[in-house]
Amino acid sequence: MQKLIGFNIKRNKKLLVSDIIKFYEVRGYELTDADARGMVFKRGSIWGNMTSLDPTKWRTKVDIEIIKKERLDYNIYASYKFTTSGFYRSQTEENYYTEELNAFSKAIESFEIDPESTELLVEKTNKSTLHLITKSLLFGIPVAILLILITNSLLTNRLPISIASLITAISILAFYVIFIGLRKKA
Repeated sequence: MQKLIGFNIKRNKKLLVSDIIKFYEVRGYELTDADARGMVFKRGSIWGNMTSLDPTKWRTKVDIEIIKKERLDYNIYASYKFTTSGFYRSQTEENYYTEELNAFSKAIESFEIDPESTELLVEKTNKSTLHLITKSLLFGIPVAILLILITNSLLTNRLPISIASLITAISILAFYVIFIGLRKKA
């Protein structure tokens, strides 16, 4: 998922660059590339996407572009590339990503940093994702077992374990998608 934020700020470029680096380093990002036009920050890993419910451990890349308009007048563009916990995003994950963008804007435009609200949002996102996964497992596994039993009773040979595993995975994923859809409508 990709999100873009842009705004204008009137400030000394060296202080601006220093504030941007401080903001991202405090939030767990690592500066991986920098030049006269901007910077690139990265946080998390693909492994974090697969093993953690914490969105701060998921792979995120931020491209910052600083364009000079006039003396001490700059346009700043931040392009975020978020990797989610699954193929579908819950509303809580969407809120987290939006808050991530807003925190950068507030910090740079008005020197306002509120790490406590972000931590609460991370915790809420963790709980929401865990709740979705738990519900998906609780509904998906019994449905998969039922489908496997029905299929085995109709066939003369038993289903291979790989096919039964695939049915289970699809059932769990289907319920995950259904529950995310229901949450977005609520």
